[in-house]
Order: sequence, then C-alpha cells, then structure tokens
Amino acid sequence: MTCKGICQKYKSIAKRSGGIYRNGIKRCQVCTIYLVWEGTHCPCCGYMLRSKPRNKHYKAKLTGEVPRIE
Repeated sequence: MTCKGICQKYKSIAKRSGGIYRNGIKRCQVCTIYLVWEGTHCPCCGYMLRSKPRNKHYKAKLTGEVPRIE
C-alpha cells in the first residue's frame, strides 16, 4: 500500500481547527492527507480512512461529552 497521488484530487482545503471530523473530513494514514471522501477506504491506496479522532480529549470534544475527572 503506497500513495499513488490520486488522493490529491480529494484533498480538503478546509481549516483543520474547529472539528475536522465533525465536518465529514477523513484522514488517510498512509497518504498523510485529509480527504473529502464519502467512502470508508482511500481512493488512492485502499487503506481504511480515519473518521474519528484518536485522542481521548478530542473524542470527548467531538461527542460533546465532558470527561470525568477521577
């Protein structure tokens, strides 16, 4: 799985601050690019796109939940 450059047509030009995943933008970890794409896999390399944040803080921010302090 390598980047073939096809994903450049679908590159997101939106600002990354302000909830990129909330706006429907997805990220390909292989191509290292944010895409505006309806499918679940990258059109370029076929790798599964990330549609949710990985960090606990940003996951809570996306869902609107306040994290509990223990």
